[in-house]
Amino acid sequence: MKILVHARLEEELRQMICDTAGENTVIFPSSEEELIKEGADAEIFYGFCHEGIFRHLPNLKWIQSSSAGMDKHLYSELKESDVILTNAAGLYGTHVADQGFALLLGLTRGIKHFTRSQDQRIWGGRGKSPMIEIGGFTIGIVGMGGIGQHMARRAKGFEMYVLSVDAYRTDKPDIVDELMPIDQLPDLMSRSDVVMIACPLTDETRHLINAENLALMKPTAYFINVARGPIVDQPALIEVLKAGKIAGAGLDVTEVEPLDKDSPLWEMDNVILTPHAAGGSQHRPRRTIEFFCDNIKRYMKGEPLNNVVRKDLGF
Repeated sequence: MKILVHARLEEELRQMICDTAGENTVIFPSSEEELIKEGADAEIFYGFCHEGIFRHLPNLKWIQSSSAGMDKHLYSELKESDVILTNAAGLYGTHVADQGFALLLGLTRGIKHFTRSQDQRIWGGRGKSPMIEIGGFTIGIVGMGGIGQHMARRAKGFEMYVLSVDAYRTDKPDIVDELMPIDQLPDLMSRSDVVMIACPLTDETRHLINAENLALMKPTAYFINVARGPIVDQPALIEVLKAGKIAGAGLDVTEVEPLDKDSPLWEMDNVILTPHAAGGSQHRPRRTIEFFCDNIKRYMKGEPLNNVVRKDLGF
């Protein structure tokens, strides 16, 4: 059996894969040409297997993606094949949730304005931003998977009331006060002091957050997106921000990335932008390789793999 690992990894993590694979062949291609050459008889692939690579892997049985979101992975050839696709869902929840709360606190505590003052060596600037406590907020979390649950845990640390909507989950975690079906999204939007997006991007969730439900938000409420940009109708969000119909937005993702240099989001005082950075963590490489190695063991034993993606659902 041959395993192709298409990722930049430290030697320690490479060795971890080799030790797990035992007598099986593990290849770490240094170029796409080598990847294509070695891919002819590869059975397992680790990394981002884009469409151009996939067509050169005729004997592939299983792809382990290093990503949690599958919106860029489910092209028609892969969806229609028998290749098993597993993802990294649940591995990045901690630091993605951290980013969500960093953006929220940056907005509510005026960090953006104070940083600008620091750049100019000005002591002050408190009058430029309201200083808001988030303790006691009602938070609305859209999606109650791994990331949503980590958001809820952090929210409880701030003594928040946690609302959530989810299209598939019906069992309410203890850390959530109310779990509602997705058709209750308008109720969540109208009741929340902060709305955080934690659902995957699928055909069903594209522009899930639109002008209609953004208009339901409180003028004092904040909107945070650390999931995928196209879940939000970005022009509609820009309009409510321009009009001051919500207090602010923290965006780690945008509908098109990188964000167009002419976008008004760059200039807005009530917006904080980070460049799709929520997935970053010093622990990420080790977590993903440990997960992959556990799945390799399962695969060799003929056991069910963890995090098998439902290609029809997109996650």
